Amino acid sequence: MKKLLLAGMLTVAITAITFASGQRAAGGSTAEGTVNLSVYMQLDLANPQYEYWPVTLDAFAKKYPNIKLEFEYTSGEQFHDKFQAMAAAGDIPDLFTTYAGARSSYILNRGMVKDLRPYLTDAFKANYSAGIWGPQGPNGEIYIISPNMAVCTAIYVNTKLQKELGLAMPATLDEMIAQVPAIRSAGYTPLMFGNKGVWQAQSLLLSMLVDRMGGTAWFDRARAGTAKFTDPAFVNALAIIKRMVDTQLFPSGVNQLEGPEAWGDFVQGKSVYLLDAGWRISALKAAAAPEDYAQYAVIAFPSIAGEVTKGSSAATLGEALAMNARLTGAKADAAWKFLSFIYGQEGSDILMKYGTAPTYKLDYTQYNLDNLNRQYIDLINSQSMGYVIDAVMDGEGVNNLLNPGIQAVMMGTKTPEGLAAEYEAWVAANDSNRKR
Repeated sequence: MKKLLLAGMLTVAITAITFASGQRAAGGSTAEGTVNLSVYMQLDLANPQYEYWPVTLDAFAKKYPNIKLEFEYTSGEQFHDKFQAMAAAGDIPDLFTTYAGARSSYILNRGMVKDLRPYLTDAFKANYSAGIWGPQGPNGEIYIISPNMAVCTAIYVNTKLQKELGLAMPATLDEMIAQVPAIRSAGYTPLMFGNKGVWQAQSLLLSMLVDRMGGTAWFDRARAGTAKFTDPAFVNALAIIKRMVDTQLFPSGVNQLEGPEAWGDFVQGKSVYLLDAGWRISALKAAAAPEDYAQYAVIAFPSIAGEVTKGSSAATLGEALAMNARLTGAKADAAWKFLSFIYGQEGSDILMKYGTAPTYKLDYTQYNLDNLNRQYIDLINSQSMGYVIDAVMDGEGVNNLLNPGIQAVMMGTKTPEGLAAEYEAWVAANDSNRKR
């Protein structure tokens, strides 16, 4: 019933299409000025998360009736399996879901995706969160306009406990550490965090710290091999995590605490601060009493002595539709109209009305947002974003060596220098970033 309802809302054809490469690569339009575009998209129309999508397509069809879109929707591994086969045959659609990293390497490495930089004026880019415009290709290419970012580091604050304990908002990590005795003597945990899943310390903490201490330019050199993961930027980032453990910022047993347990304890008023990701807001809102949720605040991780990138977080870009590199003429123009509509002001307005804050900078006073969400949007719109390590480095080295190694550093069974040397050796011998 859900599928029938959603399908009925569409004013464009939603079909399983056998694409013809000759039609797709053509640079012109069909009779009567109509332009046909084929779209292969990772999306499940039955998922309530995507209720905004038929509304978006209907609005586009009304504005551009001469652009006809033919969709094929799949999701999960089925999407990638089929797309890899298309790419191997050299036969891909006009528009298709693309990731900015290794997940879409089977089309990016074949030069099948159009670089959007000729379309991206400074005035256009200024409408978006600056974090989405980092290089997506080896020569600075931009392939997608990501409508959302997975921001991996945020500090949530129980301002009620802060006031109860007479604490100021910490501007620096040193100031936060200086608050530890007062917080612990009152029976609270200073900074709630859970790392039992092993990945959390890497994705939610180390990635941000590496960007603060080294920046994206250094990281680009390190993954290419012209810099090394034994450099001070990486070693010092690991040492900061060890210092946070040693100064008792984290809860005891941090490496035995699951993520949901950690933010659940924060909701129960057991800690002043919570280290988690930006996407945690909805869970906090659902779990906390309304009066408690209303007094939460969100801030950037405090500044660190010696940081070269001020106030940054780390984020991965959400997937988005990209253009076939072979598109020219009327088809390329129509494809750009579609992308700039769905990811521009009009499409972002629809997305926002369905509950998701986009990377496009809207006038948020026009929406019914709670205070925490408003703070979060203001925060990420003012931050630069570094890399999430497991999004840009090969998973085997991250999952099997780096992630458990961070836990070992936290427990004191491995030094920051020792882990950095082990990871550099593995990357040098195995990581695909060094083999390009």
